[in-house]
Amino acid sequence: MSKNYSGTGRSCTFVSPTGGTKAGVPVAINAMVVIPLEDTVKGQAFTGVLGDAWVLPVTGALKAGVKVSVLAGTLVADGTADAVPFGKLLTDASGGFAEALLIQ
Repeated sequence: MSKNYSGTGRSCTFVSPTGGTKAGVPVAINAMVVIPLEDTVKGQAFTGVLGDAWVLPVTGALKAGVKVSVLAGTLVADGTADAVPFGKLLTDASGGFAEALLIQ
């Protein structure tokens, strides 16, 4: 039996970055985006989900299937300066929100 298995990798414990975390708001940790499950302050441990579908704020009239990035907790067009790649939209943006698939 393998002794180096550590889990499915769908969620992990991280240390909250500067500014802390807010549950459900994407946070970038270097080139990785996670969705925190709890509110924290800098230095606290939090559980971050590394995949799945999320309904999030989005800028512009982005369409289903396009690549998106995250900037300050909001989905933006892929290639936006200072944004970190997030994944792809599952729905068209509507009312400032869209469903997106987080893809690492």
